[in-house]
Amino acid sequence: MTLGAHGLFVLLLAVGAARSVADEPNPAPALVLALLVLVWYLAGVRFARRSAVTGRPSYGRWWLAVLVAGWLGLAALSGNYVWVAFPLFFLCFHLLPTAGALASTAAVTAVAVAAALWHGEGNAVASIIGPIFGAAAAAGMAVVYQQLVRDGRQRRQLYDELARAHRDLLGAQDELATLQREAGAVAERARLARDIHDTLAQGFSSILLLARAGQRDPEPVAVLARIADTAQDNLAEARRVVGALTPSALEEASLGPALGRLVAQLREHTGVTAELVVDGHAVALPMEFDVALLRVAQSALANVRSHSRAAHVRVTLTYTPDEVRLDVVDDGAGFDPGAAAGPHSYGLRAMRDRLDSLGGSLVVESAPGDGTALAATLPVPVPS
Repeated sequence: MTLGAHGLFVLLLAVGAARSVADEPNPAPALVLALLVLVWYLAGVRFARRSAVTGRPSYGRWWLAVLVAGWLGLAALSGNYVWVAFPLFFLCFHLLPTAGALASTAAVTAVAVAAALWHGEGNAVASIIGPIFGAAAAAGMAVVYQQLVRDGRQRRQLYDELARAHRDLLGAQDELATLQREAGAVAERARLARDIHDTLAQGFSSILLLARAGQRDPEPVAVLARIADTAQDNLAEARRVVGALTPSALEEASLGPALGRLVAQLREHTGVTAELVVDGHAVALPMEFDVALLRVAQSALANVRSHSRAAHVRVTLTYTPDEVRLDVVDDGAGFDPGAAAGPHSYGLRAMRDRLDSLGGSLVVESAPGDGTALAATLPVPVPS
């Protein structure tokens, strides 16, 4: 549309010049002024650039004022240039506010009608109606053009906002991916720490206790054999921890028999009276649930072996339609569960974290000199 407006101005100016040469005896003054008006019109490109750089519309308005003055001179010299007013209407609406554009259009229209009547160009009625219709059409087209420009500007602004939002979203996705990787690394370290505490650390503690017992035993061969068995079991566990595989106790048996072997091992190594009770019908659980309960039992019995000095231990595995519960109760020395630090602190925190990750809970009741009762509960997943 902009190129069309420029072409229309040059075309109407050229038609006026051609008709002036053909119809008038002395067209030279009008031709010189028309050439100056054309040069000034082309100079508007520089004024438009300066307005865009400085953000001041005054440059364009001064250029339009001089251009209209040149057209007034042409209209005074010859009626053949009256219709050059038509592209001036577009320029008024482009460079002036709406009120100023309407006033300027009305003034230019009046001058065009007066010039046409003064020079006696054609029919008087046509000389009046023509400029008026031309001004109305130009005003309507200019309004439509301005609306298109505003719509284009709004679309560009919306596109820029969407582009910024897209860049922000990509940045947020990168940050989220980084946080997820960090969270995954932290979770994996926590998992390895829990597994190491529940298997390797407890196994080393058992080996240490057996070695100390062997120093007082007149027949150390049996103690050495138990030490070898414990070391062999923990070596297998170490390999499975590294590979994040199923605990060896659950590879060949379900949770109940695996707990039975732990209780029997505690009874054999320490002489503590230990028993396992399974209550209810066994429910098929996901492997991670069996692993969690087995690890809790390992950690709890390791604490009994290392710290409690208990004479009796009872491990109860209870199945209900809604949950599975593991209770470990001993009559040992007990401890203060509220203590911030102590030999039980990390083990209890690891148990609780492991159960929390599966939607379960851990309850510990103990007091110094009053034994310990530990209850680990996991919900039974509902089949999909």
